[in-house]
Amino acid sequence: MATRVLVVSPHLDDAVLSAGGRIHRLASEGAQVTVFTAFAGVPTPPYSPIAEYFHYVWGLETDPVEHRRREDEAALALLGAEPLHGSFLDAVYRRRPDGSWLVDMDQPAVQGNDVPEPALGPELETAVASLLDTLRPDLVLTCAAVGNHLDHRRARDAVVTAACGKVPLHCWEDLPYGMREPEAPDLPVGAEFGPAVAETASDRAWAAKYAAVECYRSQHSMLWPGDVRVPELFDAHGALRARTHAAEGRAELFWPVVPGSA
Repeated sequence: MATRVLVVSPHLDDAVLSAGGRIHRLASEGAQVTVFTAFAGVPTPPYSPIAEYFHYVWGLETDPVEHRRREDEAALALLGAEPLHGSFLDAVYRRRPDGSWLVDMDQPAVQGNDVPEPALGPELETAVASLLDTLRPDLVLTCAAVGNHLDHRRARDAVVTAACGKVPLHCWEDLPYGMREPEAPDLPVGAEFGPAVAETASDRAWAAKYAAVECYRSQHSMLWPGDVRVPELFDAHGALRARTHAAEGRAELFWPVVPGSA
């Protein structure tokens, strides 16, 4: 049984949406669970036009990331996990080497975006390696980058590079992306996914997950339409994942990551 767990989340909400049930179960079993959100850095104005638009949609036109950090702290407290917020900026706040915005209104998609950021990968790897040295986890969880979001790929690849072959590493199915497109992009050279595992959790853990998801109020309008009942949506998907993998009840999906051919 894991006693020290490091969870690396790309953004403030990703770990809870995708692995909240397992996080609660691990914490309830006595594990010390630390959730490091990589892209939780606080930006300074001016903001990109798309970031300004997001702030408006979120209803957070003043100190948006500070507010989202507080949402995350409240959510993780309900799961029994400790938050740790990284200083890396979300893609909507980053710039290209030429000074232009990484993501702009003319090309707002971050899915499949392959803009080179040569310094970011090594910096993320260093941050993750430092956490591994400090926390000494016996289990690491991160995203599989299902949906091919730029920040999810950056975070996942850094974790895989730093941790694969050194500590058990499982990648979760990114939700809600996985409800639409279940495939994950390829891992870095030298690592590969093992067979998917459906991790079930108790009704209590699922209830805690849903309560934690509610804490991210600023993000709800971007994640799903206003008429969607989130528990029903996740219940249906969790039940499907359980049935597909010969498990009972509801499940979150994970892939173990193992060393592969170089």
